Amino acid sequence: MAVSTLPAGEMPFQTRTLYAPPPRPRRQRNPEAERLIAEHLVLQITQHRHAGRSALLGGDLDTAFDELWAARLLEPDLDCLGATARDCMPREWEIETDLTPLARALSARLHPRAADAWRRLLDDRPARSVQAEAAEWLARDAFGSGNRRPALRILHAASLLGRSTDAEAFHVAYRQAGLDPAAAFSLYLAASRIDSGTARAMALRDPLTDRQWSDQDPRWWNPAGAAAPLEQTEHQLEALHRAHDLAQTRRDQGWLLLAEGDHAAGPLGVRTLGRNVRAGCAEPADEDSFVRIRLAYDGAADRLPDVAWPWYRLAELLAWAGFNERALDHLAQAERRTLGRRDAERTTRPLLRALVHAGLGTGPDGLPTATRPFPAEPFGLPLAWRLKFR
Repeated sequence: MAVSTLPAGEMPFQTRTLYAPPPRPRRQRNPEAERLIAEHLVLQITQHRHAGRSALLGGDLDTAFDELWAARLLEPDLDCLGATARDCMPREWEIETDLTPLARALSARLHPRAADAWRRLLDDRPARSVQAEAAEWLARDAFGSGNRRPALRILHAASLLGRSTDAEAFHVAYRQAGLDPAAAFSLYLAASRIDSGTARAMALRDPLTDRQWSDQDPRWWNPAGAAAPLEQTEHQLEALHRAHDLAQTRRDQGWLLLAEGDHAAGPLGVRTLGRNVRAGCAEPADEDSFVRIRLAYDGAADRLPDVAWPWYRLAELLAWAGFNERALDHLAQAERRTLGRRDAERTTRPLLRALVHAGLGTGPDGLPTATRPFPAEPFGLPLAWRLKFR
């Protein structure tokens, strides 16, 4: 009834009141209070350091461990204070305590807390030489405890840090851990070509941890069950490094070089890179990538004289870069060699040939390079490497 009595054009409308919370006032720093807190923290940290170093010199390793780590855990609190408050710190003050001597002393006496000391030290990302020393000790400790698969993962990390191990020793260690080194080598080469999304969809598992590879903790020094950080696992690069440690024969090195070239080229192949090189507008980093990819494929062709894969890769790379005559020569070499399995000859060879012709400008330019084929050898059946490690 009330609506009918309103004049025309004055229909009521509903309004909604939005509640906007009052802005929170920014907390003002209290320089005097922060200065007092900083002085108290410096005093506590200094006391813990002196007590820990004295205990370390006296041989009381348990007390040294507790005191030095208590000092280390207090140090991040200083970062929460303002610069004015930190002016009270002594001039020679070190923000981060060097805990390497403690870990070395614990290791020299085979103390049960030595492994924990090295792991805590690695969480602080120390110098590369210290990381290599920690990896070597943790691998030896894991092997001694019978944890062979985690020990192998740490041994691969030590190899990447400069403490290399002979390929034959890796093969022996894999067999002692109940793994076939040849099958592991094939798995690593396959994993290096699978991006994280595909690896997650395929439930690709790390044979050394039996965990989903792309989602596992990248910190190789932490025991199983530790909470994973926000950083992502670079499983493709890790797989390449592991395959490098297991490459024993000349043919193994050839397959490894082929996988390294494919990894450097990326999932889309060499189309954009080659076009930039042809146009002369490639960045120095792109030119360096072009040379590295070509050297990797050349090395693979030299070590795999009967395999067509590296020759097709070279022909595709040079075709997109504008070296047509060399590309045709490499294509002719590829046509004389084998691709491995019989179904690859029937289905894969036409696609590899078409990729080269697309770079030469005589084929379909819209060829989907995202489906760039990869060799089945030495992987055997496509899913065999997945089933062996379940």
